[in-house]
Amino acid sequence: MYATVTDMIARFGETHLIRLSNPEDRTAEAVNAAKVEQALTDATAEIDGYLRGYYAVPVAAPPADLVRATCILARYELAQGEHVTPSDEMTKGRDDVLKWLREVASRRVHLDAALAEGATGSKVGSGPRYSDRPRDFTYDTLRGA
Repeated sequence: MYATVTDMIARFGETHLIRLSNPEDRTAEAVNAAKVEQALTDATAEIDGYLRGYYAVPVAAPPADLVRATCILARYELAQGEHVTPSDEMTKGRDDVLKWLREVASRRVHLDAALAEGATGSKVGSGPRYSDRPRDFTYDTLRGA
C-alpha cells in the first residue's frame, strides 16, 4: 500500500475517518482500521493499473504525491455505501486524482519512481545536454579568409 491509516488520519482527521469507517455506528470512538486498510488496498491497486505500463509496481518508496492520491481515492471509496455518499469535495478530489493518473500514465507528468524493466525515459534532474560538434561558421570563414 502507498499510504497507511496514519496517513489518512493526518490528512483528513480522526473524527472524519471514524464516521467514514463506521457509518452504521454513530457511537463509535475508534477508526475501523480494517475497513480503511481495505480502501487503501483498493486505491493502491487502482493506481498500479495506471502506473504498470511505465513504472515498476508496486513503487518501493512512494513519493508524497502518490501517498496523497492514494488517500484521496481511499476516502472516496470509504464514502460509498448504504449510509454515506461521497460529497462534492470528495468527488472532485477523486476526479482530479484520476486526471493526474492519466497524465502520469501518458508520461506528461513524471513520478520520481523506478521505471519498469525495458521502459526508457529521461530521469528527473538529468538536465540539458550539450553537443560539442565543430562550428560551421567561425570568424575566419565569415571573413572569407
